[in-house]
Amino acid sequence: MMELLRAWLTGITAAAILCALANSLMPEGAVRRVGKLACGLVMLSAVLRPLVEVEALFPGDLLEDYQAQAAVQTQELEEERNAALKSIIEQEFAAYIVDKAAQIGAACTAQVTCRLGADGVFLPQSAAVQGSFTPQQQEELARILEEELAIPRARQSFLGHV
Repeated sequence: MMELLRAWLTGITAAAILCALANSLMPEGAVRRVGKLACGLVMLSAVLRPLVEVEALFPGDLLEDYQAQAAVQTQELEEERNAALKSIIEQEFAAYIVDKAAQIGAACTAQVTCRLGADGVFLPQSAAVQGSFTPQQQEELARILEEELAIPRARQSFLGHV
């Protein structure tokens, strides 16, 4: 809609400049009167051009454009929401792992990667744990990750044994 308005105003401006230039170059007398009439018709056609192009302003077309833009924006917002939600859930799972490690006497940091499940819920896919823990603490933490978060041992990584 803004592009149509911009094109219309540009057309009027161009017609006005053309008419002013032509008016300054015309000699006095009958030629100038005919030139003024021609310039008036050019200006009138520039002003009324949107009425001639009624199909460009047809409400159905505007509605279709609006609906298409709304669908694109909805998709983009959904993707942004999912990315933000995934990040929050990954942080929450990582905090859960750090808390569980603290309960068994280990100090660590964790990074969790999630994936979108079939039901639209983000599920933990893998975990990387780094810190100071004994082999027994590592084994206990690996069991907790497998049983409570359903992260198989093949997708668990531990760095920093004591």
